[in-house]
Amino acid sequence: MKVSVIVPVFNKEPYIRQCIDSLVNQTYTDIQIILTDDGSSDGSAAICDEYAARDERVISLHAQGEGPAAACRTGMEAADGDYVCFVDSDDWVDTDMIERLAAHSTGREDELILSDYIIERQDGSRTYVYQDIEPGEYTGGDIMEKIIPRLWGLEDRAVSQSRCMKLYSAALARNNIHYPDPDLKFAEDGAFLIPCVLDAGRLFFMDHAAMYHYRFVNDSAVHSYAPYLTENMTRVRAIVNRAITDKYGADPDTEARLKEMYRAEAVILLMYAVKNELRGDKADYAVRIRDLCLSQENARTIREIPVRFRHPVNRLIYHTMKQPTFMNCRLLRLMMDIYNRRS
Repeated sequence: MKVSVIVPVFNKEPYIRQCIDSLVNQTYTDIQIILTDDGSSDGSAAICDEYAARDERVISLHAQGEGPAAACRTGMEAADGDYVCFVDSDDWVDTDMIERLAAHSTGREDELILSDYIIERQDGSRTYVYQDIEPGEYTGGDIMEKIIPRLWGLEDRAVSQSRCMKLYSAALARNNIHYPDPDLKFAEDGAFLIPCVLDAGRLFFMDHAAMYHYRFVNDSAVHSYAPYLTENMTRVRAIVNRAITDKYGADPDTEARLKEMYRAEAVILLMYAVKNELRGDKADYAVRIRDLCLSQENARTIREIPVRFRHPVNRLIYHTMKQPTFMNCRLLRLMMDIYNRRS
């Protein structure tokens, strides 16, 4: 079975060779490597073309700077494999990752094989992250009862919502690649992964298989203030609710049950939004947090859907979400500044 590996690329010149080398050297040889440059202004596009010129398995495509979701769609249009895998261009993978993932495939058009990953830090330290799901095969009702409830509303995700470190049947990926909006910059992975899980007839969780190396970059936009995050969060919630309706609209009871379950994820996303606002302008961060938490829909969700947080900082944020007074917002900002200086 042929596997298409899709790599969205944008300004990753310092890292991209390590990424591509880890793919062209895979022990599983029946692969297609699709590098989709999304309008890079550094040397990334030229590097993609260089690899394509010397390896017939590599395809170099050039998009117009529309974001990673659009780059993945462009890659899917060129993919002709039976299965699809996604790798971010600043990460790398073990050279036997595709072979080990493919070993658990069955040829079904609605299956997804999930593995684990390693956080690689700039100081050379690393953390192994394993999904908190009993390894093995899940089909039919087991997906609904044992997996989907653990997708949402958890501080530490039981299932990684990254599109990476997974092997998708091509039909499953193609049927759901349209869900993320092209201009999403936050949680676009989850806007693809969750519809895939809702659509899947078979999931296979590998046992402690950390083969994907996620490069943690301290100056990444993920870890700095993002003015678009709150709007993106609202859009992702709408996308997932639409996916639930698309896939379970013929079963109103299940549709309603899934949407109620997903409200717990809305609390998690709100926590990320509040954390983001704490990184913003000191002049009006408290106003923005209050507006966010006191909006009618958000306030009702926070009040009605309890979520347990383990991390002390997240517990403080959750307390402020429930009681977003100006005093609590200022105390939270002070505590976050102290925590960040110590960490």
